[in-house]
Amino acid sequence: MGMQELVREYEQATADFLAAANQLTESDLDQGPAGEWTPRMVVHHLAHADAYCLTRIIQVLSEPGTTIRSFSEEALATSELLNYRSAPIEPALALFTATRTETARLLRGTTDADLVLSCIHSEYGVITLEAMIKHFINHPVGHIQQILDAVSR
Repeated sequence: MGMQELVREYEQATADFLAAANQLTESDLDQGPAGEWTPRMVVHHLAHADAYCLTRIIQVLSEPGTTIRSFSEEALATSELLNYRSAPIEPALALFTATRTETARLLRGTTDADLVLSCIHSEYGVITLEAMIKHFINHPVGHIQQILDAVSR
């Protein structure tokens, strides 16, 4: 799969997640099985995860071979200061949209040859740009069902 096809899939994953999130009503935001993340928490998680993703794309494009640090999803989700449980989702959706738009712009400026650029992840070792993009495509798609389940209740 070439870079431009990956970018199209990345943009489609972005649109699909936003379409699901935009179906949420205020009463949907805090629904979900006990002990699971609510749709509100999922939206905040994706916004912050994608902020990390953009930074990683910038790093691998400007400093191939750089080391990137792992982050704890659970630490973000449970931080009282980040307030995933009750903060409004509009700023998070705006952040998600902005970071995904900028990431797509940067990726459109690359070629298939750049897919082998890599970084060193603190937990997983060497990761190529291609593997990063595929992960960033799949990540929001994996959370769409959580949102749709809340809307269907």
